[in-house]
Amino acid sequence: MIDVLVVDDESEITEFMTDLLELNRCRVFSALRGEDAIDLARKNSFDIAFIDICLPGIDGVETMTSLMEIVPDARYILMTGACCEERIDEGINAGALRCLIKPFQIDDVLEFVAGSGANNCQT
Repeated sequence: MIDVLVVDDESEITEFMTDLLELNRCRVFSALRGEDAIDLARKNSFDIAFIDICLPGIDGVETMTSLMEIVPDARYILMTGACCEERIDEGINAGALRCLIKPFQIDDVLEFVAGSGANNCQT
């Protein structure tokens, strides 16, 4: 089973992604703030993380770099609804595989999860 972390300050996004990923046999942890995601990572490991760039408190790029210190082998995907090219570039340079622009396609999410080596995550 693949463990997925979803970090987005919009509860509708975290709920949607949680439902989608759980239907595809993934275990999902979610947080509405970067600080909460870091706390979750100290207690739980994950294989892939989807992180919104625009978060209250520490932003998504800062959250990702902190998470990378705790869970260095995970795959990191940034998300944004507001195109902020500079932060996207910073995130990619810091180690994110890609940035999904909202609204993104369900297949994009499932593709990244399947690419994590998840035989139990079905697309």
